[in-house]
Amino acid sequence: MRILHLSDLHIGKMIGNYSLLEEQKYGLDQILDIVKRENVDLIIIAGDIFDTSIPKNEAMKVYDDFINSLVFKFKKKVIAIAGNHDSGKRLEISKSFFEKSNYFVYGDSFFNKISFEDSFGTINFYPIPFISLARARSEIDPNIESFNDLYKILLKDIDYEDRNVLISHCYANESANEDTLEIQEGEKPLSIGGNDAMDAHLFMKFDYVALGHLHRKHFVLDEKIRYSGSFMKYSFSEVNQRKTVSIIDLNDNLKIKEIEIKALNDFRVIDNYFEKILKMKDSNDYIQFILKDKNPIDSPMAKLKLKFPNAVSIKYQYDQNLDISDKIDIDIKNLSTLEIIKKFYEFKMDEKMPENEESILKRVLE
Repeated sequence: MRILHLSDLHIGKMIGNYSLLEEQKYGLDQILDIVKRENVDLIIIAGDIFDTSIPKNEAMKVYDDFINSLVFKFKKKVIAIAGNHDSGKRLEISKSFFEKSNYFVYGDSFFNKISFEDSFGTINFYPIPFISLARARSEIDPNIESFNDLYKILLKDIDYEDRNVLISHCYANESANEDTLEIQEGEKPLSIGGNDAMDAHLFMKFDYVALGHLHRKHFVLDEKIRYSGSFMKYSFSEVNQRKTVSIIDLNDNLKIKEIEIKALNDFRVIDNYFEKILKMKDSNDYIQFILKDKNPIDSPMAKLKLKFPNAVSIKYQYDQNLDISDKIDIDIKNLSTLEIIKKFYEFKMDEKMPENEESILKRVLE
């Protein structure tokens, strides 16, 4: 069986004030081409399908189009689980209907097993959506203290006959220790005030482990215990990463192939003097600027956006000693709360607050 391993789609993700939906559609279209070209049998999505638990309609439409192409146009099987960004209950709406079309989604249930046959025999899939420790204590065992404890319970009745694939959204490490974990922007902690890591040795009996949650592609302990990583960049901590999807041949032995996904607009960090940056070629990439100038620039973001419309942020390489004239002057006594926040936004961002954000802020303040 040929499997495509995806995770951390984060559909609906924003970077600064910019929606990444067009970039996501561009990447997902490449994935559809790969599924067709590589004769993939089954697609795994190991959590964080959406970036928020209540995604916008536009984000849901992008995912709906992607799944419809896979299961109805290409007649492929899909197994998807919820991640810590997702609402498991929302994902499982119409679950029984989708399963008739070979789309199997697990958001709010565990202790699941689904089996398929190929020319080499039976393959068993064990999808485990993200579950918080608080919920695990409430619904599974009140004595659970860590994710290690939780997974020992979830895996204890598996007999490991035939070929077995685990699908999970977690922090798997070489031990139940966070010291060696590299947490990046966009990767929410799985618990508050506790240890997120779990020991990957618990997974060694599986033939393949499809993991989600970490955006950098890598394996843990053994190449069969694998994070596919996100299919596109979502933060400036990922600028040097090569984004791929993983194709797994799970026949008489394990074979893994990576295929690169090209970005519509890339993520970059530009570290230079302001005047030199203004002489660079125009770009639609998402850019974080680090200015080497020792003196502050007047309205730098407004000027940079003329050449770099997707400029995200600016910071200085050196600490700035601002004169009193550079400090913000807001008449707090005579302005409303909304007006004060808008003034502060304009001071920090060198631009007026977008209308959609002002509308949201109004509703919050009301």
